[in-house]
Parts: sequence; C-alpha cells; structure tokens
Amino acid sequence: MEAEKASGTSGAGPRDGHEGSGPISLPGGAKKYVFMVMFPFLIVMLLVSAYSGAMHSPSPKDMPVAVVGQTAQAEKLVSSLDATDGSPLDVRLVSTVAEAEQLLHDREISGAFALPTGADGDAVLYTAQAAGAAQASMVESIFQPVADAQHLDMDHKDIAPLPASDGMGITILFTGIGWMLSGYLVVTVVTTGAPELASLRRMVPLMAGWAALMSTVVWLLVGPVIGAVDGHAWALLGLGWLSVFSVAMAQTLLARLFGPLAVIPGLAVFMFLGVPSSNIMMSIYTVPGMFTFLHQVLPLPAAGEALRSVLYFGGDGVGGHLAVLGAWTLAGLLLTAGIDWSRRRRKGRAAAETERVTADSVSSEALASA
Repeated sequence: MEAEKASGTSGAGPRDGHEGSGPISLPGGAKKYVFMVMFPFLIVMLLVSAYSGAMHSPSPKDMPVAVVGQTAQAEKLVSSLDATDGSPLDVRLVSTVAEAEQLLHDREISGAFALPTGADGDAVLYTAQAAGAAQASMVESIFQPVADAQHLDMDHKDIAPLPASDGMGITILFTGIGWMLSGYLVVTVVTTGAPELASLRRMVPLMAGWAALMSTVVWLLVGPVIGAVDGHAWALLGLGWLSVFSVAMAQTLLARLFGPLAVIPGLAVFMFLGVPSSNIMMSIYTVPGMFTFLHQVLPLPAAGEALRSVLYFGGDGVGGHLAVLGAWTLAGLLLTAGIDWSRRRRKGRAAAETERVTADSVSSEALASA
C-alpha cells in the first residue's frame, strides 16, 4: 500500500488517468459555459448566412415591368424581353402611360418603358423611387441598354420620388427595425429577468402600454427630432403600436415554446429573415425565392410596406399589411393562452393524482394500524 501511495497510484481506479469507456458527462457549470459560447456562435452564423445568402449577388428574377405602346415595335420588344435567358423580367404590354403610372402607384410593376410616339421622340422610363430606390436603379440599368440598342435617347420620370429628407429611403427600414426590437427585446428581458410578470394576464396590458410608449418614442425620433418623416403622426403612432404589440405577443409565444432559448428564433424571425425579405434595402425580385414568400408573412416586411404605403402612396394597399400584423398578434395571444391552459390542466391532474396517492397511503396505514 505504501508503495502504491509513493508511486501515486491506487488499486482502485484507472492507472492512466482516463475514466474508461463510459459516457462522459459535463458538470452543470460546464454546460453553462458551453451555452455561453454557442449562443453568440449561432447568432453570428444566422446573421451572416441570412444576410449574405440573400443579398450577396442581387439579380432580377421575374421582376414585373411594362412596355407602353400600341405598335408592332412594342409587341416585338415585349416578346424579346420575355425571351431573355434566366427570366429576369415579367413583361406586360399596356396601352397608355396613365395605365402604367397607375400600375406603378399600386406597386404591381417596378417600372415602365414607353417607346417614342414620334419619329424624333425619346423613350421614357417611368419608375417609383419611393417603392424602392434600389429597385428603381435596377430597372434603369435594365432598360438603358434596351434604349441604346434601338438608338433611342431615354428620359426618366419618377412618379413617386423620395423626399429630400430621406433621399435613400432607409428611414422606413430603420423605423421598422426599431418597432421589431421594441417588441422583441422587452419580452426577452421580462421573461428572463422578471418571470413573475410573464403570465398572459399581466403581459397583455404591460405590452400594450409599452407599445404605446415605444411607438411615440420612435415617431418623435424620426419625425420632430431628426426630420426624416414629415407629418403622418397619427398613422405612424397607430402603425407603430400594432407593430410593437404584434411582435411582443409573438415573442411571448416563442418564450413559452423555447424558454430562454427563444432569443434565437426571435432574432431569426424578426430580424435576420425580416430584413432581406423587407423589400426595402433590396428589391424582393432580386433575392432568393424563399424571401419572396417571407415578404408576404413576416412582421418586418408588413410593417415596412404599410409605412411606405402611408408615407408615399396615400395609404393605398395598407390593409393587407395590417392584416399580417393582426394575424401575428392573434396567433401569439391565442396560442399562448392555449399553452398556458394546457399546462395548468396538466398541473391540476398531477396535483389530483398526488392527493389520491396520499389519501390511499393514509388509508392503508390506518387499516394496518387497526
């Protein structure tokens, strides 16, 4: 025994310092540190893959445009553009400039190319910069070679220009991001730092008040303070409230489903997938098809498009985007209420079973003692 102690070995346990072939388990502290590393790792991977995957190489795919004219030349141009390899454009022929401008106003097309009406006339390209500055630039880059190939000078008419206070059109994006973060972050903080407030009965009025506060703060910043938005105060306040509240209710549902890990799907849904599919930084017709679908269903695109409709297009088309935000609100409320009800029911059954077992045990002991 003394020899074993002197040599630093013992009869029990491995001699080489290994634990054998049994499974290796991490202590509780180690699991915490693994999570601390994995969390930022996953966030960075999601951010890089979503943004770079969607926006690294923009190219048009079935971008809706129009050719204005009633001549054989116009019909030939439509056929030629439709036959382009890769289907970059979805071209339609319209008879009048007024029809093309209405389609642009309704955001049903991205641009319209009008052939000259006389021998010495110029072609005219119609765009709506307020529907997307990047989209308008891409339409111009597509039709300039078309005009050059036909030896035509091309004028440019913008039916919905951006204001001087927001020449790049990015206020819509950052306002929408502010609304998303307002709804997302507050639920993350409450559910992790003050879980006693996380019941739906408390969260609904709390989030309603928070949404009113943050919609006011965001409006004050982009409006009176910065001056990026002129007017539309009540519309921005109402749209901001609905956007913040809908995201808060959706994040409350994610917190019920995933617990502390809800921060990851929340960021993915409201930010990393929302920005590329927003149709604000880049045209929705230049990103992969998945983002075209997400543009129709995610909160950030809905909030951004609704804001665009209010600011630059007289509110036309806003109803569908408000319906998307309303659907997220109702889904968050109803599904969270369903989960809470199901959990209360399971707890009630468990408590009843415990009482029954306890009562049976007491009865057995009473009979035995008798």
